[in-house]
Order: sequence, then structure tokens, then C-alpha cells
Amino acid sequence: MEVLIVVAIAASLVIIASNFSGNVNDLNILISQQLQSKSDTAQTLQIMTSEIRSASLSQNGSYPIDAAGTSSFAFYSDINKDGRVEHVRYFLSSSTIYKGVIEPTGTPATYPTSSEVVTDVIDNVTLASSTPLFSYYDANYTGIQSALTIPVSISAIRLVGVSFFSSSGASAQQSQPPQYFSALIDIRNLRSN
Repeated sequence: MEVLIVVAIAASLVIIASNFSGNVNDLNILISQQLQSKSDTAQTLQIMTSEIRSASLSQNGSYPIDAAGTSSFAFYSDINKDGRVEHVRYFLSSSTIYKGVIEPTGTPATYPTSSEVVTDVIDNVTLASSTPLFSYYDANYTGIQSALTIPVSISAIRLVGVSFFSSSGASAQQSQPPQYFSALIDIRNLRSN
């Protein structure tokens, strides 16, 4: 009888330890996924920042900024460092930020929209109720002024603000609050000083 009690206690301890180990493993996987998702989003925002910062005249001499809205921003930049300036467009559709790239063709160069290659760059994006994905500032911005009003005069833009929330791809049962990401980008080739 005593042996039976010892076996029952030992079996209970093994089950408890096994469940604890499983829970720790699940938590480890969840935290790893969230950290990877946050890292991926931050890295993508850094790439976006670098590309916008390097905006320049297009291959045919067009102004560095093509279009500026609250949920899309289009500009020219040599994003792949091949000596040819691409047309780049970041835009929000549903809850995803996409990137569209058009390579210049012909002489003089043109950017046919039919050749735009669109890729998904950031998923699970949400915006604060009154905050656009993109905001724009002029040369007088010192850090306290409001963004330029939309529709914005493209030639007045000197800084581009990007801000959004993004949540990891974890399951709905383990959802965590979305993380906030933002950047204020100075377009080098448009500086007045």
C-alpha cells in the first residue's frame, strides 16, 4: 500500500513538472515570436527611413517627391544602389503597409505604373484614431509645430513623419498589445542649409 502511495505521488510530480515545462516552452516561443516580429518591423522601418532620406531627382529630372498623402507616400530614390533612380511608393491598404517599386525604362526615362512591383512590408498595422500613417513638415519645423495640412504642397515638404502600431502574428488567444513605431525623416537632398 505504501509503495502505491509513493508511485502515485511520484506520478503526480512527473505530470506537474511536465505541464510546467510545456508552459515554459510555450511562453518562450511566444516571447521569441514577439521579439522577432518587433525586430523585423523596426528593421523594415529603418530601410524605409534610409530610402526616404535618400530621395533624389528622378532619372528624367522630376522632383524627388511624387505624391504625398496621409496613407501613401511616393518618391524617387536609388534604393538598390545601381546608379538608376527608382520610383518608390509606400502605402497602407487594409492593415498592411506595401511597397511599390518602378524601375526607370527608356531614354528619356519613364516610370510606367504597369511595371510596378508591389511587396508586403509590414503586416498587422493599425493607426491611432487621429494620426495618419504619413505626416509632413516644412523647413521651419523645430519639433513643436503641427504637421502640414493635407493636401500638402509637395515642394514645401522637408521632413516626413511615419507612425503606426503593429502587433505580432501570435495567435488570438495569446495576443499582446500592439507596439508603436515612428520615425521623423529628413530628406537630405531637400535641405535648405
